[in-house]
Amino acid sequence: MNPAHKNTFSHICIIRSLIFFVTTLLLSAFSVHSSQNSAPRAAQEWSAKLDSEVRFYQTTELGVLVAGTDKSLYALDGESGDVLWRRKTGRLDETDVAPVIGTDLLLLNLEKNGKTRIEAIDLLTGNTVWQSDKLRGSVMHLALEPDNGWLAIVLVRDAKGKPSDGCKRKPAVHLLHLATGEELWRYELESEIQMMPTRWFADDDKETLFTLDNYRAPLFADNRLFLFYEGVTGLAVQSGKELLRERFRINEEGLALTEADPVADAERLYVSGRGRVRALSRATGKLIWEAKDLGLTPELLLTGESLFVRTGGRFSQLKDGEIEIGRASCRERVSS
Repeated sequence: MNPAHKNTFSHICIIRSLIFFVTTLLLSAFSVHSSQNSAPRAAQEWSAKLDSEVRFYQTTELGVLVAGTDKSLYALDGESGDVLWRRKTGRLDETDVAPVIGTDLLLLNLEKNGKTRIEAIDLLTGNTVWQSDKLRGSVMHLALEPDNGWLAIVLVRDAKGKPSDGCKRKPAVHLLHLATGEELWRYELESEIQMMPTRWFADDDKETLFTLDNYRAPLFADNRLFLFYEGVTGLAVQSGKELLRERFRINEEGLALTEADPVADAERLYVSGRGRVRALSRATGKLIWEAKDLGLTPELLLTGESLFVRTGGRFSQLKDGEIEIGRASCRERVSS
């Protein structure tokens, strides 16, 4: 087994843990700050005037703030507010813009004269790096394998509608060369899957965007790309051939993120779903062991030779965004 791939996977797990830890700290700090009504407001550091109303903005790990208006897409220096570049893209949705974490690339889903394309641009300069008219749809998930320069991109077309009606689409997964955008292969899911609204409204007639935020993102491990949309699917990176396929329902009971992010040690990949936790061989993808009847399992924590599983918790309903208490809110310890 290639040690570099193990290290890459371990780094991904560490980064995810750090993001969760930092987010928790920030939310805690915000809560404390909000409860102290006497605390002074922070002084405004900068402001930037753009060409029309700001529809969305995204922060990036390079300190660049990407903002979309009705007319253009801007990149702003997060420290000073200076405009780094501007593109007259017309009206874009937030799901049409996706930074590639770990790189200086920004992916755009662009449409002109009824034709669509995906374009990769340099986040710092706005210059085009590559573009493809074979890729169509909004970018829902990304996975990067930096050692070999592979980029997995999950696209969905026409993901809009009324939250009360729901939205089911069939995502397409493309494996690309990061540097050139060359497509190595394409994989389409077997069936349409339920998507998650970005907003819910009291007025049922309003439309919103839908995302795949109710699913765990794909990941690379040991020359495989693992998908978590219709259970667990393992694809050979070189060919896109299906090596592992285990079907089970995701988003149990209509709740979002009832399955955990996968974790791994040197030999095994641990995944959850359908009230079970499974240990899969990283070498072969075959099932090693399975723990059943655990209820909802949204969190796995691997420490030494023990795997801790949190069962139950608070989850968002896909249909209306209401918070619901999932069953069996406790922790289980499973020997790894």
